[in-house]
Amino acid sequence: MPTVCQHYGKGMGCSLVNYVPNYETKEERVKKTSKTLPSHIFCVPLHSTFSHKYMGKRLEYVDISKGIGIVLVVCSHSDALDLMWLFMGMFVPIFYFCSGYTYSMKGTMMECIRKRFKRLFVPYLFFNVLLFCAFMHFSLREIVGVFYSRYSLYPLDVSPNVKFLTSGNYPLWFLTSMIVSYLLFYLVVYFEKKKYWLLLTYAILTAVLTRCPILLPWSIDTAFITALFMYAGLIARNRNYISFKWWPVGLIAMTYIGLQIIGGDINLSVRMYGTSVIIYFILGCLGSFVILWGSKFLEDTYIGKIFMSLGRHSLTIFCIQILFIMWAKDLYQYLFPQMPLGYLVGLFEIFLALAGGYIVSLLLHKNKFLCRLLF
Repeated sequence: MPTVCQHYGKGMGCSLVNYVPNYETKEERVKKTSKTLPSHIFCVPLHSTFSHKYMGKRLEYVDISKGIGIVLVVCSHSDALDLMWLFMGMFVPIFYFCSGYTYSMKGTMMECIRKRFKRLFVPYLFFNVLLFCAFMHFSLREIVGVFYSRYSLYPLDVSPNVKFLTSGNYPLWFLTSMIVSYLLFYLVVYFEKKKYWLLLTYAILTAVLTRCPILLPWSIDTAFITALFMYAGLIARNRNYISFKWWPVGLIAMTYIGLQIIGGDINLSVRMYGTSVIIYFILGCLGSFVILWGSKFLEDTYIGKIFMSLGRHSLTIFCIQILFIMWAKDLYQYLFPQMPLGYLVGLFEIFLALAGGYIVSLLLHKNKFLCRLLF
């Protein structure tokens, strides 16, 4: 039978694909060519870090997972932090895991890097300027902090320390972290023959950089482990782990809970891996997978639609959550001056941050210029 040669990305070589007669259906062609094409050819187009489609159809369970993740992120910055202790090992890794899960190879590596940089760095600058104006902070340290993109110069247990992002913009470290993580992730997927050496190098550098006396700019010191989270997501998609039955997932969830109990204090933004960086990596992978798997069962449910809506607007919520959390705390103290802060005000902070961020995101999407610029 005649063959045609199709080239899939720089460095990927040439794959011979059997010629498919025109009378075959699309499903038959996909099934037939999937036996000869590399698994990474059948990937989910990633139009933005927080938006996911597969073969033209949006993956609702990925949006639901992101929605669950953004609720946990907001909770971690509120006075209700203790309510989410069980999820400390996965509530940030899930975003990297899902980014790898929905990755697709389009164009050369440099084209992907330029495209990803623009789609993450432009929102980073925009929301920094927005928060500077909201908090009226224009100090030299704040400006330096935007370029350094870390909450502090030293780990949190070091005193005295130098704090940078204090204008409600400290969650924005995540966007520059994603840029560096994507760069490292692209090296693995575009240089497939060397991927095992690269993955081993990333693991070694992650361990070595835990000894670094300062927090490196743009989360370079944590980017190697976050790139590994992304690759773990890609493996989960390519091997179709999402189709697991309930009993192995139950075992995975129980393993996660057991490790979380001994995991210690975790804060990826300031390189706190808990008791062990290995345990943290396992927690991030297992927890992210369980959330992604469970999100499939929330599709077409009322609560699933709520999480899906939050997931689709999680970029804006992630960036401006602190502003609404502080407003919620001030409003609560004004209305109930004698009431102590606790879980009640924490729940109010979570609600206002999610609702406020969601509304702001809707307004930004309605402006055609800002929508093209940011999303």
